[in-house]
Amino acid sequence: MNKFRFLIALLCVFALVAAACGDDDDSAPVAAGGDAAEPAAEPEPEPEPEPEPEPAGGDQPAPEPEPEPEPEPEPAGCASNTPDGTPGIDKEAGTIKIGTSQPFTGRAAVAGEGLLAGLQIAFDEINANGGVDGCLFDFVWEDDRFEIEQMVTNVRKLIEEEKVWGFVGTAGSQSIPSTYPAIEGAGTPLWGPVAPADQDIQEVYLTLPTRTEQGRICIDYFGEQGVKTMAIIGQDNELGDEANTAADIQAPIAGIEVLAREEVEVLSDAVAAAVLAVVDTNADAVLLGADNAQTALIMDGFFEAGYSPLMCSDFGASGAGGPNTVKLANPEAADGFLGALQTALTDSTDPFVLHWLELADAYTGDGSDGARNFSLQTYSTAAAFIQLIDRLDGNYAYENFHAVAETLVDDPIAIPTLPPTACGPLPGGHSCASGAGMSVYNAFDDPDGDGVGTWVQVRPFQGPLS
Repeated sequence: MNKFRFLIALLCVFALVAAACGDDDDSAPVAAGGDAAEPAAEPEPEPEPEPEPEPAGGDQPAPEPEPEPEPEPEPAGCASNTPDGTPGIDKEAGTIKIGTSQPFTGRAAVAGEGLLAGLQIAFDEINANGGVDGCLFDFVWEDDRFEIEQMVTNVRKLIEEEKVWGFVGTAGSQSIPSTYPAIEGAGTPLWGPVAPADQDIQEVYLTLPTRTEQGRICIDYFGEQGVKTMAIIGQDNELGDEANTAADIQAPIAGIEVLAREEVEVLSDAVAAAVLAVVDTNADAVLLGADNAQTALIMDGFFEAGYSPLMCSDFGASGAGGPNTVKLANPEAADGFLGALQTALTDSTDPFVLHWLELADAYTGDGSDGARNFSLQTYSTAAAFIQLIDRLDGNYAYENFHAVAETLVDDPIAIPTLPPTACGPLPGGHSCASGAGMSVYNAFDDPDGDGVGTWVQVRPFQGPLS
């Protein structure tokens, strides 16, 4: 039995093995439910990418090089657009030479020191900031002692020996016209002289109101104060002529009668005859066209005669804002003196004036910067000049200078302390500023105790003429 069962079990094993190893047709798996599963579809092969055409010769193309950055333009040198041989231009040294003649000694020395200081401060400042278009300013000057012959000599020397490109801020209204033949002959520009009459000369640019304009402002102010009669004391030159011209224009407009027109000689202290002649008229006001020293003597003469008219002078002769005229007279004589304003007063709080004051305080020069009001004047004049130079774009040929300067009438240079600098073509266009303010001197308002009173502006800068 045991053997029989063993054989039966062995046969069953053989039967199972045979079923599991059946032929291929029966080897497909049985799906649930007893049906045979369909064979899975084989995926179609992906198409092989077509080969890229090879370039001629069988070589692969070289990658295109990246574009190289364009080189930065090299900065143009000084006077890069200026014709060779232009006076005062040193392209190799990178300089443009500017000159001036001032009275550093003699009767107007205090004014001359101030005038020089303002110019020196302006050119030192721009040079410290790199100059203009690659050019630094080489500033040279001569002392004329307030003498006509010496100024003429100085101007010729600066043109012929120093080879200056131009002049800035030269002072001495009675002397400057004597230099015009040399200036015209060389073609040398004269920018901002202090402050001759306009003679329509190509080379000369007046950047401050003329004495005629300032005289008209004085007379207009007289009219506002109720003045009915006036007199004139002027030098026997253009200063006096401009005072008389101002009266001819403005006195009829203001309804003022001119009772006397007196003359004094240039640089003379002999003013007594003119003083007495005006005292005899008892005019309500007097317009002066004299220099600083003469103006102080006239003030003293009136005071000693017990005569106290309103007195007014141009900015230069009055020294408006400074002591150079009023300190020469007795305080009682100078009190109430009127001065037209070409530039703002030195105590202005305008940022431009405060900036100048900081520079002026740091200025050493020869140990003195003279009258601060004149320093501010020439600093302002030089600032306008530097802006004009910047507009030349490196072409300092005189023809280009005149061409650009004469366009200022349409695009003026604005300096806060000056009337707009608006030069135009000749005739008449080189008188580049008009209008002025008015100031009065209070001899007894001396807050710092230096013996000099205070100037106060009593009419807006560039006050309009009526």
